[in-house]
Amino acid sequence: MTVDEACRLVSFGLVILIWMVQRIVYPGFAAVVPESFVSWHSRYTRAITWIVGPLMLAQVALLGWLLFDRPNVRLGLAAVAVGAAWVSTIALSVPAHDALQAGGRDADVIRRLVATNWIRTIAWTSAFLLLIGS
Repeated sequence: MTVDEACRLVSFGLVILIWMVQRIVYPGFAAVVPESFVSWHSRYTRAITWIVGPLMLAQVALLGWLLFDRPNVRLGLAAVAVGAAWVSTIALSVPAHDALQAGGRDADVIRRLVATNWIRTIAWTSAFLLLIGS
């Protein structure tokens, strides 16, 4: 497998994951029983970190390698999109998850999480589409 193929594969994995989170997982937070939400959310965040963390790190490493090896506009734009996903994760998603963990199920925080997660959904989808054409 080439570095290009590995980067596309990892990026596709993130696209599938983020669309499932956007359309199923985050909206489903509202259906979790309030009394068990904090313990459920804690298990969810620990489990998802082991899936998304390695994918995010691999994507950055592989895309960085490609940019170093043969810089071009499409790879640069893909890197910008991945950067936007990281910034959104750190600045918006993590604080929302922290609020849910500290305060329990909160419809406003869940709505905000779903709304702001579109940034990551669009960013990772765009990065993948750009990588297909690079």
